[in-house]
Parts: sequence; C-alpha cells; structure tokens
Amino acid sequence: MTSATLRRRMTAMDASFLYFEKASQPLHIGSTSTLDGHLSRESLIAHMRSRMHRLPRYRERAAFDAFNLGHPVWEEDPEFDVDRHIDEVTLPAGASAEDLNRVIASIFTPVLPRDRPLWRMVLLQGLPGGRSAVTTLIHHCMVDGVSGMELLTVMTDLEREAVPEEPAPFEPAAVPTNAERVQDAWSAAIDSGFAATAEAVKWAFNPQQQLSDMRTVSSALSSAAPVLWQPAPPTPFNRPVSGERSYASLPMSFAEIREVRSALGGTLNDVVLTTLAGALGLYLRGLGERTEGVDLRAMVPVNVRQAADKSALGNQVSLLIAQLPIGITDPVARHHTLMARMDGLKKANQAGGFALLSRLAENVPPVMQAFAGNFVPNGQQLFNLVCTNVPGPQIPLYLAGRRLEDLRPLVPISMGLGLNVALTSYDGALYWGICADPNLVPTVQQVANCLWQSFEELRTAARAAVPA
Repeated sequence: MTSATLRRRMTAMDASFLYFEKASQPLHIGSTSTLDGHLSRESLIAHMRSRMHRLPRYRERAAFDAFNLGHPVWEEDPEFDVDRHIDEVTLPAGASAEDLNRVIASIFTPVLPRDRPLWRMVLLQGLPGGRSAVTTLIHHCMVDGVSGMELLTVMTDLEREAVPEEPAPFEPAAVPTNAERVQDAWSAAIDSGFAATAEAVKWAFNPQQQLSDMRTVSSALSSAAPVLWQPAPPTPFNRPVSGERSYASLPMSFAEIREVRSALGGTLNDVVLTTLAGALGLYLRGLGERTEGVDLRAMVPVNVRQAADKSALGNQVSLLIAQLPIGITDPVARHHTLMARMDGLKKANQAGGFALLSRLAENVPPVMQAFAGNFVPNGQQLFNLVCTNVPGPQIPLYLAGRRLEDLRPLVPISMGLGLNVALTSYDGALYWGICADPNLVPTVQQVANCLWQSFEELRTAARAAVPA
C-alpha cells in the first residue's frame, strides 16, 4: 500500500468531529424529506447503487492509525454494500406529525457505526396518502452544510422521469495493515511539517501579508472580546445534554421572508436571526425567565469556501458570534438592533479572522487533538445555541422518481447546547429544524410555535412599515 493511496487525509477540523464525538453526543447532520408517493426500500437501494460511482466517499470509511500520528484517512470499505446503510421504519396507523417527529428524533439519536462508511438512510412508511419519507444522516467529519447540499444534488434528479444510471462495478482496494497506516501517517506528518515550515518562511518574508493577517485576526478578536470576556447568559437548555433527542420542524414562505427583508432592510439571515431572537424571548418568558436586557449568544457558521472549492467535501466554515436581543419585544426595533450588530461583525471580518485562527489547528499534532477529545466537557459557557442556515435549490428535486416535497434539516446538539437550530431553503420555502434534549426542552414543539408567532409579528410589522 503506497502513501499516495492513502492521501485523502482529514483536516484537523474534519477530524475534530470524530475526536469530540461521544455516545451521548453524536455529531452527524442530516435531513428528512417527504416524498409525493410511495417508495419501496428495494427501489431506494437500487437507486443509490446506481449513484455510488458519483458518490465515492459513500463507499469509504474513516480509518485511524495505531498511534494517531496523523488525522484519519478515508479508505474504501471492503465490505461495502448499500443494503447495510438503508433501513425501513413503518409508522403506526393514523400517525400524526408529532409521531413522525418522534421517529425522526429516535433515528437521529444513536451514533453512526464506525466500522462502515459514515452515512445512513431510513425510509419511513405509513405517511398519510400512502406516501413515504426519507431521513438521511451523514457524519459531520465528511461534510458541512454546504457540501452536504452538494451531495444531495448528486443523489437526486431535476426531473421525475430521469434516465436510470447503470450501477458501476466496485472493487475496493486492499485494506492496509496497521504498519502501513503508521508509515503513511508518519510520512504525512513529515510532509505536513515541511509544508508548514515553508509557509511560515514565505509568510515571514511577506510583510504585506503579515500586516493583512494581523489586522484581520486583531479585528476579529477585538469584535469578539467584549462578548466573550464573560459567560453566556444561563438558560434552562444550557446544561449537560443527555443521550435523548426531540425534534420539531417548521416551514416558512421564502417569498414572505424576502418581503420582510425588503421592508426592513438587512439580509435574509438578519430576518432569520430576528425571528429566532423573538422566539427565544417568547419561549423563555413562557417559562417565567427574565429576558429584559438579555442577549443570548448564537454561534452562526459561515461558509468560507473559495470558488475553486465550491464542490469540495469536508468542512470549510468559520463563525460569527451573534448576540440575540431576546428582551426587545418590538419586532422592528429588534430587527434594527440585530441588523446593526451583524453589520458590525461583517465590517470587522470576524469570520475571516476566526478562519485564519482555525488554520493554526492544522499545526497541532493529531495525537494531541485526539487525546484532547477524551476530555471535552459536556458543557461550556461561551454560547447558548447554534443557528446554521444553508441555502438549497429553489427548484424541485426527485429521488428515484418521487418528488421531494420538503427538506427539513437535522442538527446535532452537544457540549451544553441543549437546543440548536438549522435552516435550509428549498423550492420556495425555508425549513426550520429544531433539535433538543427533551430533559432540557420538555416541549420542543413549543419552540416551533414561538418561531411562527415571532415571524408573524415581524411580518405584520414589516407590512405596516411599507406605505400603501
């Protein structure tokens, strides 16, 4: 086994999702789509088999060397079979939308098996009208939201009657021995060391780049320091999470969200965060919590892909630290406050600064990062929740001849974040997916109800702000 065969090695960011994963804190992402008709498991398996040559990573498993000298690599699974990755669940007769959400949460709860490629599909039967649904899970070490959307477009079609593809033969490469893995990891470590040294030397002799990088990092840290110097406000859902999960979803009209943006200014994401801030305020006040003057802290992932990496897999994200003014009950005032804060973060290039800092992790020995993953506490005090928003296709997609009626995202929870939110736009709608620990958020559907109430208030205020 040559070193070149094992060249597809994870980055530090990709590998961190494996190092930090715990049995009670799985780190896969996913989505659920309702189909406009019945789909059998046999048809789904046949369809996925026909796409495997276009999804080579779906046939590869994560492999570690014996001493964590290098980050894990992707190796072809010698026992790969699509059949091992596709399951089927039938809902009880008369199942409600909440019953469906409970099943989705139960599917999302366990970790993905490490002895095979890190993805799974579950076909859900028994929906009203004889329809089916599909829940897809994929480990975060393989994709982020943007690259996950790229995979979705590969496994689906743009028309119902797409020409079937012939399954391509698959002959996996020989599995390397442990000694070969260690040798390859050692060679990769040496190559990485030389590359890091060369980059450092190049940077040292480029004063203009030094000044630019230092300004970017300094600006990001300056914008974050006033926020991070003290813990995030305590909430009932910011406690150690259990291994249980609950789920709720909510669709909104993409056109109405654009309408609010046109009336009040800002970006679509500003409208989303304003809606989220209002909903969290409503939810916490309903629990008897004080919200006046409280700013919850949201980690907002930001795609930092270059044009050349648009279709690349893996994680290429940075973050913004959004302060959500949950105590401002007037929706227009809340929107303007949040819009000004987000503009400030963008002007400070906070995402760019944190992206530069994250590159430093590539120089930390993998053995140290893997060791640190064993001691990650089930709790932290920097953030209250994650809110990720991934743009999706605004045209219908078809899976094995069935139209995807919706696209409801799934987001993991961990490290004291007992409530996280994901959004995906698809075919004229924006879908919210709310994942929670039921021990910390007893009724996750109430959060979805608050989101709808918050958006209705914002939409009404936006329409009133526009002259007739």
